[in-house]
Amino acid sequence: MRAVNAASGTKVKNIALAGLCTAFMAVVAPLSIPIGPISLTLSVLGVFFAGAMLSPGWAAASILAYICIGAVGLPVFANMAAGVQVLTGMTAGFLWAYPLMAALLAAVCRRTQRMALRLAGVLAGQLVCYGLGTVWFMFVSGMGLWASLTVCVLPFVIPDFLKGLGALALAGAIRRRLKL
Repeated sequence: MRAVNAASGTKVKNIALAGLCTAFMAVVAPLSIPIGPISLTLSVLGVFFAGAMLSPGWAAASILAYICIGAVGLPVFANMAAGVQVLTGMTAGFLWAYPLMAALLAAVCRRTQRMALRLAGVLAGQLVCYGLGTVWFMFVSGMGLWASLTVCVLPFVIPDFLKGLGALALAGAIRRRLKL
């Protein structure tokens, strides 16, 4: 009976944490500064936070729930955008990379406590995001590789890395406080 209760408690805890990560993402992601066709947002902070807080499957599910919330019309995407058209627009590749980024960082965080390796996980997540996002942006916009990298990647590398560092620190503090 204890094993059943422990398993149920773990599932409830995972659902609650995933829901909180989805809510956090929905609150921070719309905050953005337009700097061209791609806005500087806090969405990457939310993605990395989910990755640092949850297991890979739950992290991806949390971000997919955020995407679904935006798809049905709640203004949770950058610049308070919403709807299915955002999921096929110029920034769609970045949005679709988010669940992969979260799962990747979660996998790294589950395997190691070493900050250097976790930061490598942040960098790997950035590569996934920039790769999928830039390829999709090129497809939709018709711009070449260098022009797309100049618009989609170069202005964001350092800010996104700092968001990843902040997400790791915030998740670590919350995990310690909640004894997770």
